[in-house]
Amino acid sequence: MDPMLLALTGLTEPLTLLTLLLSVTIGLIIGAIPGLSVNIAVALAVPLTIFMPTNQAMVMLIGLYGSGIFGGSVSAILLNAPGTPASAATIFDGYPMAQRGLATKALRLSLVASLFGSVFSIALLILLAPQLADFALGFGPVEIASLLFFTFLVIGILSGTSLVKGLFSASIGMVLATVGSDPMLGTPRFTFGSTSLMDGLTYVPLLVGLFAVAEIIEEAARKFSQQTRKFDLSSEDATANRLSLGEIGRCVMPMTRASAIGSCIGILPGIGATIASFLAYADAKRAAGKSGTFGKGDPRGVAVSESANNAVVGATFIPTLALGIPGDAVTAILLGALVLQGVTPGPLIFINSPDVVYTIYFALLASTLLMGLIGYPAVRVLAQTLRIPKIYLMPCVAVICVAGSYVARNNILDVFVMLGAGVLGFVFNRTGVPVAPLLIAFIITPPFEEAVRQALTRSRGSFEPFLTNPVTLSLAAVVVGVVALSMFRRREARTAQ
Repeated sequence: MDPMLLALTGLTEPLTLLTLLLSVTIGLIIGAIPGLSVNIAVALAVPLTIFMPTNQAMVMLIGLYGSGIFGGSVSAILLNAPGTPASAATIFDGYPMAQRGLATKALRLSLVASLFGSVFSIALLILLAPQLADFALGFGPVEIASLLFFTFLVIGILSGTSLVKGLFSASIGMVLATVGSDPMLGTPRFTFGSTSLMDGLTYVPLLVGLFAVAEIIEEAARKFSQQTRKFDLSSEDATANRLSLGEIGRCVMPMTRASAIGSCIGILPGIGATIASFLAYADAKRAAGKSGTFGKGDPRGVAVSESANNAVVGATFIPTLALGIPGDAVTAILLGALVLQGVTPGPLIFINSPDVVYTIYFALLASTLLMGLIGYPAVRVLAQTLRIPKIYLMPCVAVICVAGSYVARNNILDVFVMLGAGVLGFVFNRTGVPVAPLLIAFIITPPFEEAVRQALTRSRGSFEPFLTNPVTLSLAAVVVGVVALSMFRRREARTAQ
């Protein structure tokens, strides 16, 4: 019980509680503003965590992550424009409800569903992560290398709509991770004679560029345009917008199925909350049949979308903590922040740093509770954040990007890396290439390379252990199945069109 008490004591410190309160509040605001995603919020916060204790760092990042997902539903319901991609499915029924004068009810139902999905996935995290870590402790270099290679393929295949684009993004991440000195021989790789690149590309400027700077360039290309639609929640009928227990009760079963779908999607690396919300919405619509009014303002449509995308939050920590494999782009950022704190995620984290594990558990639960306490009464206040002009907002974000990238190592080269990553992210967004596979591949390439080299050293250069290992063969069969299923679904989609 000592690690649990240590984590709980650290979480209840006044400064940590203040950090949690501020991060949840900021996450709600940033999530509500179209164009500022959860990825950007967490990426910009990482440089600050370098100077924080581990418990405060995790509290800040987790608070931004969980609350930012719900914040995206505000603009989805009020403006028909999701604040985060994860809330895209919320538009289908949330916006029609708002048009009928039920925007406040839709927002409150979205919050209840978000809390439901979060608690569901956190419970699953607490139950499954230690068991998965115990199983992974028996893995040697061959099994670890096979698992990480399987992760490369899965994030490439399942991220985005194109198999080629997903694998291309993951391969770019692998190449960027090899810049610097060879970890075993010390010889320079892809440094082009520059001593500044001997230590490789650093994590902070890369992620800040891929998410925040890419969005700034995108907004600049649009000339910082912003939809201006008037909405007045104060004029709504208070009685009609009251959310009753009966209405919540009718959504419990759809939310349970949606939370289960979101949790399963969250466990798989690189897929993300957007796909989870669409799958859950399609499942609920199919289950309702002709009795449903999905797409016309059905409250269950809002509930399943938001419970699914928030269920992803806790579930993504299962592979992140147990295997050291990020579940999505945000947990890839969190994993990098843990490494910056001197903590190595993976099976041994439950043995070497159990207090950090309990801190993450408590931070997830506390941020979920605070999100409910702050979000329910502040729904109308959050709606006003949509009026902030981006032409004033984006320059402030740009200054934070430059400062955050430079402060990590006090090296001007990192600022240029940030700008280059921003241009790359912008090009990826314009061409439909997913960014998440690049970041996740960048994170897991070093341990993959280390595991492969260890395995080849033991076998004296022979690949036979990879071809005969049961784990490798099982994962290969899964990859073949995933590829076949992905190609079949894409063919069906083309046929339907």
